[in-house]
Amino acid sequence: MLPVYKEKIALWDWYEIESTGSTNDEIKRLVPSSGRSVALSAIRQTGGRGRRGRGWQEIEGNLYLTFSLDIPAAELSRYVCLIGLSLAETVKEIAPQSDVRIKWPNDVFLGGKKLSGILLENICGSLWAVGIGVNVAAAPELSGTGYEAGSLKENGIMLDRIEFLHYYLTKFASDLEQYRRKGFLPLKERWLGLALNCRQKISVKTETAVKTGEFLTIDDNGYLMLKTGEGIERIVAGDLFM
Repeated sequence: MLPVYKEKIALWDWYEIESTGSTNDEIKRLVPSSGRSVALSAIRQTGGRGRRGRGWQEIEGNLYLTFSLDIPAAELSRYVCLIGLSLAETVKEIAPQSDVRIKWPNDVFLGGKKLSGILLENICGSLWAVGIGVNVAAAPELSGTGYEAGSLKENGIMLDRIEFLHYYLTKFASDLEQYRRKGFLPLKERWLGLALNCRQKISVKTETAVKTGEFLTIDDNGYLMLKTGEGIERIVAGDLFM
């Protein structure tokens, strides 16, 4: 089954496929041969995955999207935050009264429940696949995470996955252009304005340990600054638990 070209949205040529195991895997095959910036969505995704190999349950009507993005190696952590910020602000612009938060580094929560998941995977060199799953129509069951999943629909936000795709890609392209002109600081302030559990006690599971302390802020690279009994630690990567 081959992807079908739809239209150009912002920076990307958008394709859609009826069914695929993973939009990330699909775009890794599509991008090198096209030589263009590509976005790919799927009506059904049977083998989606999240960070650290977690599965991502398929529900028809939800958004399964991957787009290609050139990311300088030294700026990867900033881009990770920017991708989530644009997603959170997309929801906020559609529904200004909604309770939208970002769980570091880029999980978006709506009404206290997880709305989306984001997974970046390298294609080659500085070219990355940015995979995004958004619970537009319904929320999947989550296990082993300590929190529930939510959806746009259950929060009264009634639009379909294609409408949301257009909103998000347009918004992200605008934020990316601002980042390239003005740097990370203005976006960092917006990110902190939506941060979940900032200035509260949290735990972060890294590759080697579980660290507990006060979530102070993020630094100018998007890393989490954690105040523990041993001082202030910079967390480069990990899973935050509330």
